[in-house]
Amino acid sequence: MKNKGFTLAEVLITLGVIGIVAAMTLPIIIQNNKRVEATARLKKFVSSMEQAILFAENDNGTKAYSWTDIDNYSEQIAENPQLEHDLTYAYWNQYFAPYIKSLRVEKGVYVETADGEKDNTKRTKVYFADGSTVAMHFGFCMDLIFDVNGDRLPNELGKDLFYFFIATNKSHSRDFEHELYKNKSFGPVYMPVYNTRVKALEACKKEPKYCSALLQHDNWEFKKDYPYKI
Repeated sequence: MKNKGFTLAEVLITLGVIGIVAAMTLPIIIQNNKRVEATARLKKFVSSMEQAILFAENDNGTKAYSWTDIDNYSEQIAENPQLEHDLTYAYWNQYFAPYIKSLRVEKGVYVETADGEKDNTKRTKVYFADGSTVAMHFGFCMDLIFDVNGDRLPNELGKDLFYFFIATNKSHSRDFEHELYKNKSFGPVYMPVYNTRVKALEACKKEPKYCSALLQHDNWEFKKDYPYKI
């Protein structure tokens, strides 16, 4: 009896089916991998920052929210905008560099623009070994934008950029008490305001910069109802 082999048509049909299945499942696998990677880097960043703040607060004898007060420098910054970036750079080097490993730190550079032009000022940016970065801005609080994939696209809030605060001059928990934020100087943007997951989810949907609050409720994992594609 002769062995019956596959015909060319049957082989092509099989390959076609495999290709279709791969085309349908590969994007899901890639997205899941991105979410896992983003979760791991977020958890590492938050843990590193919290531990560094504990060490720095102990060594300096003061809480992180009292390290800097923008009001003390507002007039000088108005006359010399670059001072804001110099202070931010010095802030990182004094309070965090001794406790957090990084590849390099680039000091921000003020770039004057005319009315209507895009602000292309470069913020102080810290590069980490896992490919992530954090850009810092010295405002009323110390604003930090953590980028899970560094300079790679899309560079959009809620997708690969996530907002955090180091409260300056006052603790955010002074007016809002919540177990995820109580007595902390560092945390997601406006975490005490969005002190329930329902509030945080609605805020994240309306404005992606608030998504870091939602992610803390979810232990830095991207749940099925997370409103943005990672």
